[in-house]
Amino acid sequence: MPKKKHMTIKHMIQSALPTWSGRLAAHDIAYNGDGHVHRAIPYDPINPAVAIQKAKLMQSDGIDVCICTWQGPWATACNAAAMNMCAACKQVGLQFALLLDPGGMQKWQPGQSQAQVTLNVTSALNAPTTQAMLNASSYVPEKYILDFNTSANLNLLAKAFPSYNFLAQGSGFSWISIPTITDSTQRNAAAVANLKSQHANPAMRVASVCFSFNDSGQPLPVGVQSQAQFDAAGGVRNLTNSVWGGPARILDSFAGQFGLQQIATINSATPIIAVVSWSDYDEQSSGPREKVVAEEQGIVWQ
Repeated sequence: MPKKKHMTIKHMIQSALPTWSGRLAAHDIAYNGDGHVHRAIPYDPINPAVAIQKAKLMQSDGIDVCICTWQGPWATACNAAAMNMCAACKQVGLQFALLLDPGGMQKWQPGQSQAQVTLNVTSALNAPTTQAMLNASSYVPEKYILDFNTSANLNLLAKAFPSYNFLAQGSGFSWISIPTITDSTQRNAAAVANLKSQHANPAMRVASVCFSFNDSGQPLPVGVQSQAQFDAAGGVRNLTNSVWGGPARILDSFAGQFGLQQIATINSATPIIAVVSWSDYDEQSSGPREKVVAEEQGIVWQ
């Protein structure tokens, strides 16, 4: 009897949206190796061999594009991880794209003017290591650069970088919202309704699906920065607060129904559908999917 084929996430999405024939993307987090407190990451995020393992895992799950959340060339570990993933995508045959992280593009100084943030992004994109990624053969042919609400002026950036297509969050690419509603069923329904509105935009190029989300667990003491300091303090978390501070945000899977409801909002002509997120262990979004696939395949990380 022939061996049953592994059901990939792409198979699942194609089954739920049979008229879609585009590419499947995975949002990957590049800043996990920055030395700050992170949750249960099983590998060295800036090890090039890990990047190859991650890319192969994505490919085994039907992923075509790795979209890397990137904080700029000044974020040394994050930049190294992004460069490693770009090279790994080229090696295994995946496409690659950058998503501009708002904290990184604002250099972690909230309240900067739009003009200053635009200058920051311009500087980041002109950096030699960034240009190497943007001009890599693995970079998506549409030359998409996703802007996660950095507040930069995308019209000015488009003029400064005419070879690239800047996609704004909510119109060019979508992202799940988490309403402040107590009832989990109503909260999920509101999140799906918001995503449906985003996906109705004719400019949408990268739709998304998030199978679950739970960012509860603020590291204590409040304000602790490094993993070493957190461990020395006993590794205690406040589960009523988000890892980023403020109330914890939760979207329940409801045994897969939440994801299916989101997929139903996607226009089948959308060229790319992205999983939010592949490797966000802090926010535990979509599993994260990387953890799920690694467990299924019994991966021993480098």
